[in-house]
Amino acid sequence: MQEAESAYVHSADLLTAREARDLALLRELGRPRVCETAGFHRGVLLTRAVPGETLADEMTARPGETSALLDSALAALEELQGHQGAKLLRDSEPIDERSVAGVFRRKFNGLSADTYLGTLGQGRGLQEGERLEVVELVRHTVWRLLRMSSGLSPRRDTAVYGDLKPEHVFFDGPRLHFIDPALQWAAGPEPDIAKLAGRSLLLALGHPDRRATQQMVQGIASFLARNTTASAGRQRAERLREVLVLWLMDTVNILTTCLSAPAGLPLAPHQQTLVNQAWPVAALVDRVSALLVGSMAGPRLLDVVLGEVEHRAGSYR
Repeated sequence: MQEAESAYVHSADLLTAREARDLALLRELGRPRVCETAGFHRGVLLTRAVPGETLADEMTARPGETSALLDSALAALEELQGHQGAKLLRDSEPIDERSVAGVFRRKFNGLSADTYLGTLGQGRGLQEGERLEVVELVRHTVWRLLRMSSGLSPRRDTAVYGDLKPEHVFFDGPRLHFIDPALQWAAGPEPDIAKLAGRSLLLALGHPDRRATQQMVQGIASFLARNTTASAGRQRAERLREVLVLWLMDTVNILTTCLSAPAGLPLAPHQQTLVNQAWPVAALVDRVSALLVGSMAGPRLLDVVLGEVEHRAGSYR
């Protein structure tokens, strides 16, 4: 056992070792600014704290500025997602096991997936009737997304941050700092757009003030519209569809992770909020995934999806 552990922690392919190298590459690139590495020993990576408030905190405190805040976070990744970022990433090993689609396929492609789905919510305080409804909504969504996953672009020529959550971006006045990268290859910036928008949406739906929720949802809708309709024709439609599929996958990933947590395991406040809102979240992903199965595409699809999000936002209480 000790020999196996030693081989594991000294492996050059160790995820934390790759993350340490990726942080060094990002510091070489210079933008985005990332946290400093404090030390790396026996597979444990320590990083230094960065100044400022998280994007999650900023959006919660200033919901009317959600769109601009999201834009600034994505804009800080332009160099990473461009030629220089791709050139640097070729010298590293991507962290593909933390990709949205990779996590989704790992969780739901096996024979045990149906059993796993059937146990969701047990011991998490949900009424049994509600729990069973959530299970069915999530199950239908997973089946649809598995069929759609083969349509994700096979291109791999753009470097993306990979784990762009609102709590991984810090604002220190006009300066932004990023933590916990999961650099990987993609067809374009779609994975970063999808995770940033989707996790921000869950944050908005958990806000205690309804007006703030509406402002945040509207800001996220504007952000999505700007960043999925810039291309022309078929390319625009394909980019939008990829963002929506990845958004749904990531939402299902985090929802099922929280619902499957052991009964005695305490959850972080935002995770417990998600458990409390399990039914409306499951209903939303079910409805949007059903829209993606249809023939609707392009700006019309985005309008309908965003309308569905805004409509359901009123029931998240």
